[in-house]
Amino acid sequence: MHSPAPTLLRLDGRTVDLQCGSVTDQAGHTVILRPQAAEVLRLLALRSGTLVTKDELMQAVWGDIAVTDDSLVQCITEIRKALGDEKHEIVRTILKRGYVFEPGTQPGRRDRHRLITAVIGVAAIMAAMLWLAKPTPSPAPERLPSIAVLPFDDMSQDKSLAYMGDGVAEDIISMLARAPDVMVIARNSSFTYGGQPSDVRKIGRELGVDYVLEGSVRKEADKMRIVAQLNDTKTGKHLWAERFDKAGADPPALQDEVTGKIIAALTGERGQLKQSQYREAWGTDTAALAEYDYYLRAHDVYMKAETKDENDRAGRIWEEGLTKFPNSTLIKVKLGWYYWTAAWNWWSDDLTADFRKASSLVREVLAEDNLTPQVRRLAHWLFAFVLMREGDFAGSIQEADAAVAMGPYDAFVMVSLTEVLAASGQHEKALEWLALGEARDPSRKIKHHLMRAYNYRLMGRYEDSIGEYQQTEPMWAYSRLSLAINYVRLERLDEAKAAVTEALTANPRFTQAAWREGSFYSDPAILEGELADLAKAGLPEK
Repeated sequence: MHSPAPTLLRLDGRTVDLQCGSVTDQAGHTVILRPQAAEVLRLLALRSGTLVTKDELMQAVWGDIAVTDDSLVQCITEIRKALGDEKHEIVRTILKRGYVFEPGTQPGRRDRHRLITAVIGVAAIMAAMLWLAKPTPSPAPERLPSIAVLPFDDMSQDKSLAYMGDGVAEDIISMLARAPDVMVIARNSSFTYGGQPSDVRKIGRELGVDYVLEGSVRKEADKMRIVAQLNDTKTGKHLWAERFDKAGADPPALQDEVTGKIIAALTGERGQLKQSQYREAWGTDTAALAEYDYYLRAHDVYMKAETKDENDRAGRIWEEGLTKFPNSTLIKVKLGWYYWTAAWNWWSDDLTADFRKASSLVREVLAEDNLTPQVRRLAHWLFAFVLMREGDFAGSIQEADAAVAMGPYDAFVMVSLTEVLAASGQHEKALEWLALGEARDPSRKIKHHLMRAYNYRLMGRYEDSIGEYQQTEPMWAYSRLSLAINYVRLERLDEAKAAVTEALTANPRFTQAAWREGSFYSDPAILEGELADLAKAGLPEK
């Protein structure tokens, strides 16, 4: 059984989320720190009350990337601004040496012991996450995509943005280095191709990479434009290109927002790199399918599945792959996802049995040594849902935090795990994760509306929940039943009954018993209240 571990600090009315790298003030305004600044803050908090030298911070955050002290100073300035630390009392400078994080030294602060305890708890969870994410002797799946990021070209009229072009590329490299399903070439290798006409096929041969990402930066007045382009090094073809325009008076913040969107578009469960790999996997002869081909083929089907039959098709591919590669933890954890999805979406003929299969498979995977980062991230993600169903909500949150820490720019994973947060009663954190996910991947509007609707209903914001659901047509049966609960709470019984009728038309097998079997909350009273409301709205008991 897991025990809860704090991830938040509260400083003079501000909430500091060390996991997400955000600071929220009393008015609810959230500042998202740039990746480097967020990492500096985490490192300082982990060693609260002690000196962290400049060299230690620069080595930990930038590694072998050559940067000046100004880069660190900018991060400290950004942190202090977000914390309202005008007097430098929280982040204290030790002249010519480094910095000390002292959250308990400001006037009027009475909770020093509680804050230090929280920081120690954060240190424990971050140390655990670093251990989970550390490289292992086990090789990555044989076709894990590799990518080189070139410095982005300066397209400004006065050629004054070379530093920004380099900065964008460096940010992307550091972000990609934290993605578990891609290998990125170090800056020192890829930057040798900057400032010159490039043949991506030649770069691919010389660096041994599958893809090259290149682009450009331009700034006019307060508007910044970044163009990114992904190229296949085998064919030289452009696979994906996107233009990002953003206005504002804070270039570092604009740069961070845009690079976050680029990473979200490239990596993760729905990223462009996987889209490219799908095409290659489906082009492979069936007799020559390798372990990773089975994973990719089924994953392509699974991610597009909107019906039971489509989900079952993905499951059959993974089951076939597991017969040929019985020791594959990658295929095994994805098969666990298949069973979980069948039960979670009420596509299963036996919800309890499929939930148990998912639980058994993910536990088998996590019991193995030397898991790849990709497999470990998938397993922690699934285990968060499994523990939620089993009533271990503290452990569920811990697993969710671990999954997000291993793929912090995967908007798909982050948004999906807001269901775990909501079921555990952590609605504000769920809405923060949802906002982060939506900013990085604004294309999934329906999913974002659904997650907000779900959170709002559990928070008692019934009108807001209805408004969100009304933007998700056509609506799934579950969403219509959730909508019906909102109507009952607002004493709009006719509308509630109509919503239940529409839900049963879409899925006649829905009953109160099915709702009970597939719904999980840290507060049992929530489920009992939902069942009472659905009974009033006309949902059959069995």
